[in-house]
This record gives sequence, C-alpha cells and structure tokens, in this order.
Amino acid sequence: MSVEAENVEEGLNLEASQEALGKALERAKVGEDKDLSARVRDAGERLVRLLFGLVKLTEIHDLSNDAFVKPSEEFSSVMETVYDLLGAVHIVTVEDQVFLNDIRIRFGRGDSVQLSVALAPHQVGGMSFHKVPTPEQVRQVSGLFAADPAETAPRAALIEVFSKAGLEFIDLMGVYRFRVSGESMMVEKDGAQVSQRASSLVDEAWDNLSADRTPNPLPLRRAVADILETSDEAEIAGLVEDPTSSNKYGDHALQVCKLSLFIAREVGLSEENIQDLGVASMFHDMGYAFREGADPKKGEPGYAPPFERHGAAGARMLLKQRGFNQAKIHRALAALEHHADYDQSSGPPALFARIIRIAEDFSNMTSRRGGGFTPHEALARMAAGSGTRYDPTLMQAFVNLMGLYPPGTLLDVEIPLSVGSYTFVLMSSSLTRSPETFSLPLCRLIQLPDGTDCPDSYAGKVIDLAKRPHTVLGVRSQI
Repeated sequence: MSVEAENVEEGLNLEASQEALGKALERAKVGEDKDLSARVRDAGERLVRLLFGLVKLTEIHDLSNDAFVKPSEEFSSVMETVYDLLGAVHIVTVEDQVFLNDIRIRFGRGDSVQLSVALAPHQVGGMSFHKVPTPEQVRQVSGLFAADPAETAPRAALIEVFSKAGLEFIDLMGVYRFRVSGESMMVEKDGAQVSQRASSLVDEAWDNLSADRTPNPLPLRRAVADILETSDEAEIAGLVEDPTSSNKYGDHALQVCKLSLFIAREVGLSEENIQDLGVASMFHDMGYAFREGADPKKGEPGYAPPFERHGAAGARMLLKQRGFNQAKIHRALAALEHHADYDQSSGPPALFARIIRIAEDFSNMTSRRGGGFTPHEALARMAAGSGTRYDPTLMQAFVNLMGLYPPGTLLDVEIPLSVGSYTFVLMSSSLTRSPETFSLPLCRLIQLPDGTDCPDSYAGKVIDLAKRPHTVLGVRSQI
C-alpha cells in the first residue's frame, strides 16, 4: 500500500471513529439508551435468578438429575439475548447488590437474590462471559461452584479448574464491597504491591484484547480505587521507570494513570470523574492490542496498528460493546484524542484526553526508549508547549504539583555536617507539598560521598530539603 493510500485509510478510520463517538454522545444526550437499559435489567434479573437457582439446586440434586435441564437451557437462552444486546457480559456482586455490566439489577422489596453468598466460598465476586455457554456448560459451572473450595487461594484454584474444563471464556472476579460512610480513603497499603497489581491487570487486558475479547473495566476500576487509597508516600511508587520490569505496557499505563490522577486532583475534578479518568488512562493505549486485519477463522493473528492509527483503533475497540454510558464515552474519547494538540483547528480535545496527553508525554520523555530525559528536563521542555500542545491551565497545574525536581530526579546535593560539607546523590521522591517547597522535595539517599552504594543502614534514608541547609550542585541524567 502506498503512503498516500495509507494516509487516506487512516483519515477514513479516524473519521469513522469520530462519527461513531458523535452518534454515541447524541444517543446518550437524548436518552435513547433508556430502552436498552430496561431490556438489560429485565433479562439481567432473569439471568441472575437462574444462576443463583442453579447453584442452590446442586444442594438437593445430583448434576445428572433432569431438574437441571430446563433452567440450564433457559440460562443459555437468556444469556444469548443479553449477549446480543451488550457483547461480553459482566455479572458483578457487591454485597447484596448485583450489577450487569454498568446496570444495577433491582429486585423487589424483600426479594433479594443472595448471589454473592453463593459465590463467596470460592472468594468469587462476579463472572465475565466472553461467549454464550451451552446448557451443558451451564450445568458444569453450577457443579464447580457447588464443589468444596480449595483451602488456599480458592479463586485461583477454581480459575484453573474452569480452564481445564474448557470454560476459559469465563473470567472469575474477586470480591467487591462498598466503602462504609465516613471511612477514610487514605489507608496503609503497600504502594509497590498496588502498583504491581495494576500493571499486571493492564497487561492482562492487553492479552484479552489481542484475543479479541471485549474489555472489562471493572478490575481496572478497582485498581484505580486502590491507587487513590494509598498514602502520599506510597502513591509515588511506580512513577520511576524500572528497567528490569517486563511489563512495559502495564508500567507505562500505570505511570500515565498516576500522573493523570495527580492532575485531576490538582484541578479539583469530582471523585466520580477522577475514578473514570483513572480507568480511561489505563485504557488509553489499548488500540495497539487491537489486531487489525485478523481473521480468527483462518488462524491469522492480524497486526498491531501503527502509531498514527492506534488512537482510532482503541476507540473502535472500546465501542465494540453495545450500550453507552458517560464513563465509556470518556474512555473512547480519551483513546481517540490523547495525542491531539490543544490548539488544533477543530478545537481542543476532550478534557480526559488533554490530561492524559500531559501525563503520557512526561512518561514517554523520561523513559529510556522515549528520550531518556531527566524528569527535571522533561518538565522544562513540556512547559514550553503550554497553550499549543498542552492545555495551559492543566500544564500549569502539572508544573505546580511536580515541583522544580519531579519524583525520580537525581540530584547532587552538598550538605554541611559537623565534620565538613559532603556531596550526596539524592533522588527526589515527593510532589510539591506547598508553594514554599516547590524546589525543596523529600529525597532519598542513593549514594555516599565516595560514589559507592549506601550500606543497608543508610539506603533509602529520607532527607527533607526543606528542613536541612544544603546546596543543589546539579541534576544527574543517571547514576
């Protein structure tokens, strides 16, 4: 294909994606999806009742009993109806409530279906169906949930059993709960573990998309909630590139997510919008996993879109699941427009895309494959693009919160001690804590004055430049 033909194709793809998003927005505005929601609720209630009834039926009948025939056939039939409406089907329990994709299934007063109780022994809080199960497979699922749970890691054990039984098209989710009113959002969590889990979830989502499975945003939304619930010190984890990590896409998405959340909080977005932004940032580059040209019937793997088309590919992928809601529209717009300039002739891109543009450019510029600039250098270069490439208000907010020496910046700092002045290599490890500490971050000790690694007793020692006399001698590109 010629370059000219590729450009024409790219323009058509982008135009088609933008047209689809425009229609989605109009449908959402005029409420045309209300009929879809009502149909999903009706079918969803039947689906949940049948699933709950099948699991309970195993308590009184053997799986070979004919009592399973009709409800298994009916579950398969109703699932087919719901699948035609929505694509992949995600059934999620949160305590005594049940959600089907983004729609809450409501039962009559005093008529609660305790599906969460039936799934809890295996530490399962929900299931995603990526195709319609046959009646026989439905019966298999019922029997597997009726079996005694494994003594350790019951959900992981059940996932393995599902896979061996040929039910790998069903994903099993963990248990969810509601936050108690007044419960503090800031809890003590291991920031590194939270970051590692989020990175792994992104990589898992890429694998699913490469296999042409509709994405499920719920696990990533839970990961975003965990990130928001970590303390200020813990949330810095994952911002500095780890050259030894094999999760390059997941690590990049995590960096972009955290930086986007910082900006969102700095400009005062609502809690709901911050959550939606976090998920959108996790999905922003998913277009690379969309295997265009693939023909599963012929066993052809397809090919990843080039840089110029991955935004449109991501938007198309996110629009594959039927039904629209505001969070989904935000995700699709963010995927489509996150490389668009603020001063483009067609007008500024969507808010989430403008935020993600800043976060992603900073992540890319400070990575080894994207230029290897120090965080300090990257911030200075980006500031020059305020008002052209970047939204000036958001860019100013980003500069304000990152400070003169953003997290990850390596500094040669001279500190006077009782026995004389010594130069230490420190790594900035905090955001700006106040206007007065814009150039005075918390730092961690990386090397001793003679250039050797710190002994264990000194490694990672925190030094607050706002509380110690010091002189910054320079910024290092690397150790």
